[in-house]
Amino acid sequence: MKDFQHPLFDEIYSFDKIESTNSKAKKLIKTGEARGNFLVISHIQSGGIGRNRNLWFSPDGGIWMTAALYGLTVSSSFSIFTGICIHKAITELFPEIKSKLKIKWPNDIYLNNKKLCGILSSNLQAEKYHLLGIGLNSNVCEIPLELNDIAISLRKELNHNIDNKVLVTKIFDNFASYLPDFIEGELDVKYYNEHSLLKGRIIELDTDFDKFTGIAKGINKSGALLIELKPGMIQPFYAGTVVSWN
Repeated sequence: MKDFQHPLFDEIYSFDKIESTNSKAKKLIKTGEARGNFLVISHIQSGGIGRNRNLWFSPDGGIWMTAALYGLTVSSSFSIFTGICIHKAITELFPEIKSKLKIKWPNDIYLNNKKLCGILSSNLQAEKYHLLGIGLNSNVCEIPLELNDIAISLRKELNHNIDNKVLVTKIFDNFASYLPDFIEGELDVKYYNEHSLLKGRIIELDTDFDKFTGIAKGINKSGALLIELKPGMIQPFYAGTVVSWN
């Protein structure tokens, strides 16, 4: 998408192949080469990184990008807000899959119980930048056998090509439109809970300090995951990894 532009960004860096859009964004910030809001996007990533430093499969056809946003004072629920924007963008463009598209806490997008999109959020405090790494399996044709049970692409589900430029534009149109309200403290909790993958299910949460099992009750206005650990005892969790659900 070398000719892609969006008013949210002062500069867009487009590549055919790159090791990691996140690493490139950090380098552009550290060297002072990039200023203001900017986007790094690539057709292929050779070393894409997911949560917990896991390798993220990033072949041709998908959307691999990192948005670098300058000077934002945002809460820990920023990545949840981003997940809502992406979920809305996909369902607005492809309403036929709305009932199958869910958000897994905190921000992964799932389609038919398989991962479609992942989001990584990080903050460079000294440089006043917030980074949002987004990987979305849009036009990925072939999912590796070892990932076939856990990953999916829009193209495989819809049986037609996806216009990545239209989808990315819609994502950032939503982002820009809803951002002022989010900065004022408004998170669309109702929408999130309506499309939650986990709400009502028995889940196991690993917080690194301990593991907790209970019934997911959605999120609160701060983006914390609410778990009913025992009848009448609901505990909010602000960090952790959901390792199982049923």
